Amino acid sequence: MTHWRADEWAEAVRTGIRARGLSLDEAARRIGVPTSTLRSWIEHRHAPKVTVFDHWAEIAEVTGLGEAELLRAAGVLPASLASPVHVAQAAKALREGIDQAGQFLRQATALVYSSPGTQVANLIAASPIDWEMRIRSATRGDEVRVTYHHYVGVVPPRDFPHDDAEVRRILEHDVLGELWRPLGLYWRVAEVHDWHEPPRLVIQVPEQEATRPPAPSPVVAAPPVVVLSPIWGYGELLASLVADGLGFGNVDFRYFGLPDAMADRVRITARELAEPAPRLVHSVPPIMLLHGLAVPDLTGRLPVVVRYGPRMRARAARIYREPLLEAGFADPEEGARAIEEAISVPPGCAYFEVTLADEDVFDGDHPSLDRLNDSVAWLAEQIVEQVLLGAGHPPVPVGGPLKRLVLPSGRVRRPPALAGQVVRRVARTT
Repeated sequence: MTHWRADEWAEAVRTGIRARGLSLDEAARRIGVPTSTLRSWIEHRHAPKVTVFDHWAEIAEVTGLGEAELLRAAGVLPASLASPVHVAQAAKALREGIDQAGQFLRQATALVYSSPGTQVANLIAASPIDWEMRIRSATRGDEVRVTYHHYVGVVPPRDFPHDDAEVRRILEHDVLGELWRPLGLYWRVAEVHDWHEPPRLVIQVPEQEATRPPAPSPVVAAPPVVVLSPIWGYGELLASLVADGLGFGNVDFRYFGLPDAMADRVRITARELAEPAPRLVHSVPPIMLLHGLAVPDLTGRLPVVVRYGPRMRARAARIYREPLLEAGFADPEEGARAIEEAISVPPGCAYFEVTLADEDVFDGDHPSLDRLNDSVAWLAEQIVEQVLLGAGHPPVPVGGPLKRLVLPSGRVRRPPALAGQVVRRVARTT
């Protein structure tokens, strides 16, 4: 238990890579290390350097194993600790009570604290109140796997003497106060797509769509991007993928730590959008366009306008029924159309128009969230290619999930046949 089990860990990694049908070169590329480094980790009979923990999540993804499973195979965690929640609950005890395991975890604090979902679970588990936690991750896609965010469902003790509103206040301010605004946590109100019977209280924790600063390098000399999308148009995902592909920062106002009152949210968002910010991608919150937020001045920016078909619009109206009713629309679909009508680009302004086609998304009457994810990812990749070419760079995404589309030859994989498209347009003058 207190010694790194090199053979068991290496065999688990090798088996996982083989099961995925990956070569060592491809596995190393996805993990983000040279092939020689990966080979040294899984062929040498000693513990790898602690820098292996910098790539722990990627190793887990490539092998198809959970992070806790990798820790157990290495002898760092006992078999009883099976989930991220258990990892969070055990972290303090491991650091204090297990010699070498504690050493590994102390030297690799990113393992415990890099994941926003783990940070949230850790604080809830450390609370003196005996909360029950249920965790799901919204991971989608067949060709481009993306973890959008995590859902942390919280169930109070059976005899807890407070209603849901007070439970929310306790969790938001007393338990998670130090994380709530910095991480941009919020209570999920809309339908939880990835959970059949979720608890009443669900906290949404960002991952891919999180607000984050630009990458230090490379510096792509392109204008800042503003994504204007209808509700449930996946503009936030598109924005985050474009941001990563260009090395830009991402601003998703859902995860901006905004106050609860809509008027305050609109005021702060309008202020943030007032001036172009270099090397950032902003996604304009669609629902705020019904509450007084205006499309910002697009001078000096590159707008991306998302459009979709009638079936996606109808689905959007169903998912966001309550917010659209609260905005004053008796028919939620009319509210969805009103958002589309509010999205406009001034005459003479160049922009990208992205069309999400119903036929790329729906299997019969039901949307495939995996196909929707892949459609958005491929359309984002087309935008990234065009922006990089315009800035004098090779048309190859510089980071994020889109970088996994780059072949060993350095060329980006060709997309599947899609009905949706990306078209560069110039808004008509009247």
